[in-house]
Amino acid sequence: MPRPSEGDPMKRLSGTDALFLSMETPAWHQHVGGLTILEPGDRQVTFEDLVRTIEERLPAAPKFMWKIKEMPFGLDRPAWIDDPDFDVRNHIRRIAVPTPGGPKETAEVAGMILSTQLDRNRPLWEMWFVEGVIGGRVALIMKYHHCLMDGMAGASLATLLMDLEPNPTEVLVPIPPEDERTAGAEPSNLELLARSALEAARRPARLGSYLFGGAQKIAGAASEALRNDESRAILRAPETPFNAPIGPRRALAFTSVSMDDLRKLKTHHDVKINDLVLTLVSGALRKYLDDQGILPEASLSTGVPVSMRAEGDTTHDNKISTMFLSLNTDIDDPIERLKAIANSAQSAKAMQKAMSARQIQSIGEVASPLILSTAIRAVFRAGLMSRLPARVNTLVSNVPGPPIPIYSCGAQISGIFPSSVIVDGMGVNCTVISYMDRLDFGFHVDPDLVPDPWLISEGVPAAMAELLEASGLGAPTPVKDPFGTEVGGPAPRPANGKASKPKVPAEA
Repeated sequence: MPRPSEGDPMKRLSGTDALFLSMETPAWHQHVGGLTILEPGDRQVTFEDLVRTIEERLPAAPKFMWKIKEMPFGLDRPAWIDDPDFDVRNHIRRIAVPTPGGPKETAEVAGMILSTQLDRNRPLWEMWFVEGVIGGRVALIMKYHHCLMDGMAGASLATLLMDLEPNPTEVLVPIPPEDERTAGAEPSNLELLARSALEAARRPARLGSYLFGGAQKIAGAASEALRNDESRAILRAPETPFNAPIGPRRALAFTSVSMDDLRKLKTHHDVKINDLVLTLVSGALRKYLDDQGILPEASLSTGVPVSMRAEGDTTHDNKISTMFLSLNTDIDDPIERLKAIANSAQSAKAMQKAMSARQIQSIGEVASPLILSTAIRAVFRAGLMSRLPARVNTLVSNVPGPPIPIYSCGAQISGIFPSSVIVDGMGVNCTVISYMDRLDFGFHVDPDLVPDPWLISEGVPAAMAELLEASGLGAPTPVKDPFGTEVGGPAPRPANGKASKPKVPAEA
């Protein structure tokens, strides 16, 4: 758990965490989360089971009981304070999916929940208990603000609700010492104003130093990039229908492939699992655009978040960087595409390492939230991010998950489909997590830019089949998704061809 810096009596947000808070607009949400499916067992999981489990284990994750305290006039970074009115039932809600409660109906509910911002007057998270899922299953939808933690920390914190057996004798996450469980009481406005004024007085010198030093570092890194033909191509990624200004609505689609198939391809081609993940996403996006007759001649490019967390670092602050690489969607042959992506990934890692060595400080450390949020909103309203000449088409994250069965509230977890932030001008995000014998893909989109994200997700198993066949490794291993649907064909639709509207949620 983060500790105050030396001489700092408050738990201020780090520059990167404060930046995520400043970047949020009504359409550009900064929350992440995901969908977890619980398999029915001997005892049906109830809403009260979930409330009781979270209530019992929340002391192991005290940051979920802290809320944001903004500084007067946005002169300084916000701070974490204890929420004196914290009630877990303000954060755990319930809803039912429309019949028949399959993948598409459940995804529709998840998309609706992810389309709204979190309440900044409370700790920045929600958990939804979703009933009516096909086969007596239950779904959990988690939603937390990116300023709370990064994806790797979020994945580790998810163990708060997870066990290695249905009836555990001990929990996986220990309760931290008392002094690490509190952020402190709310300071007076006078104290905050004095503190903010002092920081504001120091800021111009810091900002000038940042801009001068940052410009030198960025210029050096850009020079290295421009000497590389592939880097120049990545910075000139083509336009697609999903590279446009985003709106507030969100939609999900998901699919799965066999880990055994990935391991066979990894050995056969001497590549990394992440190279294969990118190749499958590349194949799916290529097919999606080609089926509409709008596949660009130039290759799509992607950003890949990279954890900068040191081994043994258990803090929950954001510690991430991003590397950029080509998806080589202009290459028709799947094996040649895989080889090109593997080479692109190696070059991207070298470039990302060079950029990291330059230690470019977060702008959130030196610029006031007022200035940042005003500038970001102006850029967003003008749609400038989607019009920049340097364009990246999508983001792809790969998070390692547990290779063994895990349980929650006494039921086995049968699937985990994560979702992450959509960037303005980049209306598709793909986040992938491994679990037991499957790799689960979650596609998070703006439905105004991608009306049917299932057309993308269904391209992943097709890309796997294409790659296996071209490699002479036979047909894909049959995979059942957490809903009992055989992957490879379209997910079932309601009889009338349309999903009915979700039932009105009954909040706790």
